[in-house]
Amino acid sequence: MRVDVPSDDLPIGGAQWTTLIDFPGAVAATLFTLGCNFRCPFCHNAELVDPDRLAPGLDVSGILGRIGERAGFLDGVVISGGEPTIHPGLPAFTKSIKDLGLLVKLDTNGGRPDVLSDLLEAGLVDYVAMDVKAPLHRYDALTGTHADVGAIEASIRRIRCSAPDYEFRTTVAPTLAREDVLRIAELLSGAKRYWLQPFRVPEKGLVDPKWETRNALSGDALDALWCEISGRFTEGGVRG
Repeated sequence: MRVDVPSDDLPIGGAQWTTLIDFPGAVAATLFTLGCNFRCPFCHNAELVDPDRLAPGLDVSGILGRIGERAGFLDGVVISGGEPTIHPGLPAFTKSIKDLGLLVKLDTNGGRPDVLSDLLEAGLVDYVAMDVKAPLHRYDALTGTHADVGAIEASIRRIRCSAPDYEFRTTVAPTLAREDVLRIAELLSGAKRYWLQPFRVPEKGLVDPKWETRNALSGDALDALWCEISGRFTEGGVRG
């Protein structure tokens, strides 16, 4: 199968052809787009984010062809990153997946609420997972750039109102304290799902190596935090 999406309109740097954990309730393939509008220092996907370390792009048409061959086995496709919504080819690509009869899950940082709205209005996304990096007043520090927190709030509202299914999640990175997580929980209060994710340093390192030696809240501290905030959400917990 061919797809009319130039590789530079949706550059894909990697693929995991079978996952049972990235798309709740579904057997899925996960695709990782290249490039991001944030530079979170604790990000463990430097090869997808840092312009100086970007992985080579894969052939988009070949990827769609392989997904088509596996359509009888897969339930859906996860489009992750990097940040998928910065790429103009995303809508056409998601439509190609939907035309195969597969579900689409989008992983996003919420920085492009306009793109998110267009995808939801067109019925091209079935599940949205948004990473909420920090309480709003600390977004610049945790994203490594000047972040438009108005866009973050708009994406949260749009997801809660319009996404067929969704979750919010926070990697509790170094410098995030209990009070920060409580502020995030207040921002998201009433959402369907919220997950806390412990900070880990992978073998390949982080976007900013200086963060690799910084301490973050322990698993026990996250368990205790979830007990404090769990009543605000229908589902969730400490993931991993």
